[in-house]
Amino acid sequence: MTPIAPRMLHILCTALLVVAFLASFVGGYANANDSGEGGANIGAGALMFFGALAGVVGIGLGVAALVSGLVAARRSAA
Repeated sequence: MTPIAPRMLHILCTALLVVAFLASFVGGYANANDSGEGGANIGAGALMFFGALAGVVGIGLGVAALVSGLVAARRSAA
């Protein structure tokens, strides 16, 4: 029987990486199309920071999914 932990971690990893790419794209688009009429584009910077944070967490969950999958496969073989 396939353990649920690696599969769930992989789904969460994929979801967070999708959020990271979308947030980075939207933030970069907002920064590139800034009118430049005074003031900084704080929202775009915050969105890009959120995207980077989601990407780091997503990559961490991906590594955890790989490790838990390997551990589960090793336990079932032994």
